[in-house]
Amino acid sequence: MVAKIEIKGAAETAHAFDALRNDLADMAPAHEKIARARLPGVRQRTPVRSGALASSWDAEGSPDGGGILSPLPYAGPIEFGSSARNIIGVGMIAATLEAEAADVTAEYGEAIAERARARGFPRD
Repeated sequence: MVAKIEIKGAAETAHAFDALRNDLADMAPAHEKIARARLPGVRQRTPVRSGALASSWDAEGSPDGGGILSPLPYAGPIEFGSSARNIIGVGMIAATLEAEAADVTAEYGEAIAERARARGFPRD
């Protein structure tokens, strides 16, 4: 004797999961929003002489992740340091991400949950 189990809605559930997977493949808007929310912390931690660097920070998002960047040529050496120039990096971006890690995690969780709700998945 062979037992047979029929799951009602299996095709619809599989379709919903496929659609959600496709939605999550491009999180560029969420990446940018979450990176942009870190800008006040980065600006606050940026050393100030003229204020140009602190005000130059911007955020971007791509399907692969978010970024905080500055067009100023000295942004990298001040953030990361430069042995050739005898500069010790300040690490404003890294310090901000470390200090706000719980917020970043929560914001990504909400971005994923929002997309899941839009596809009809229950909140919890």
